[in-house]
Amino acid sequence: MSIAAILMLTSLLIYGIAMVATPQSYKAQINERFSERVDQLMEQLQTVSRKDAEEIIVDFCIENQATVSLKGGEDTLMFGNSEVLQQGSAGGVGATQVMASIIRFTDSDVSYTVMTAQELKAVNEMSNAFLKLFPWVLLTIFIISVLGSFLSSRILAKPVQEISRISKRMSELDMTWHCDINRTDELGVLANSLNTMAKKLNAAMTELENANYQLQADIEKEKAQEKQRWAFFAAVSHELKTPITILKGQVESMIYGIGDYKNKEKHLPLALETVERMENLVKEILTVSRLTADGFQISKRPIDLSLLVRECLDTYEPLASKKKITLHSASLENVTLSADRKLFEKVISNVLSNAILYSPEGETVTVTLTERILTVENTGAQVPEEKMPDLFAPLTRVEESRNKQSGGSGLGLYIVKTILDLHGLPCKIQNTDRGVLFMILLHRNQN
Repeated sequence: MSIAAILMLTSLLIYGIAMVATPQSYKAQINERFSERVDQLMEQLQTVSRKDAEEIIVDFCIENQATVSLKGGEDTLMFGNSEVLQQGSAGGVGATQVMASIIRFTDSDVSYTVMTAQELKAVNEMSNAFLKLFPWVLLTIFIISVLGSFLSSRILAKPVQEISRISKRMSELDMTWHCDINRTDELGVLANSLNTMAKKLNAAMTELENANYQLQADIEKEKAQEKQRWAFFAAVSHELKTPITILKGQVESMIYGIGDYKNKEKHLPLALETVERMENLVKEILTVSRLTADGFQISKRPIDLSLLVRECLDTYEPLASKKKITLHSASLENVTLSADRKLFEKVISNVLSNAILYSPEGETVTVTLTERILTVENTGAQVPEEKMPDLFAPLTRVEESRNKQSGGSGLGLYIVKTILDLHGLPCKIQNTDRGVLFMILLHRNQN
């Protein structure tokens, strides 16, 4: 019924606007035409005598169904119906607006006021016709509105109500429904679209649920990494505190000449060693910070890995000779690898450095390179099994005393693991019968 009421009100509003606006619009057009004719009349009257003007005015009144009033001094003439002038002055629908002009005839110096108005019977008849038709129009509007409301409820409202019911179930995230509207119009297309959307939403919700679980796992991982970073910086602070304290004590003792520290030539090199250790540690810390920064990207290029390994062996030959350790390359095949050369050089250098530092004098460090694997084995050393899981953690050293002569900063393998992860290359450390073996699997990166 609400649809019928809306249709009736709309139709009545349109009819009412037409009933008011149509006569007014018609009257405005007549006023415009009559105004043009009055202007022509005034121009003509000013070119004739008073007597000839009467004949012209009579003809004008007959042709235009107009009323003209002529007043000049004591001379007053009325041509037509005076009531028309009264209606025009009052702005009624039955006459045009009164138009007044002042003229002089050719045979007189007296100024005459000419007032004109036109009777509008057609406008009155049009308004009366609208009023007479109103009961029949009202009946027609009522019948059409009721019929339209019924057809609308059958053709439009019922499918819309079904779609509305389904939309409510969708808002409750219930995607187990099916919209059974078999139509070829827009509502049918909408129903089919809803069915398709329900299937896709159901699949998307399942995927979203899985993604949510993954996100929770990523959040937990991020929290763990954040905790690890804080632990890393706390440990680094402790690592820096010790050499700084030692250096401060050495410098103060040399300044005040305490005991053996009067011999500055002896202790300045020791202080320099402490500074160099701190410098190396800070460099390692900066490397870690750069590698783990958000948005850090490696620049991969094809590199000759066998050549890079040989260069690193040549670099560490003096350190190995100092410890009487033999650097041996068992097999170095020609291997091309897509990698960041500078970072991969850091990987090989750190592994070789660790192998040399943790090997006793007289032992051997052997490097092997094939298409699928790169290994570095140092003999005469073993890693306790309980320490294996933590070897790639920051600031982890096998040698618990943290002797500066027998080990590095504790960040070497952590940096190695970080760089290899950025390259997508797995690595592993294990004990062998002869010592400790470090290996990098290369086959995943050969594309």
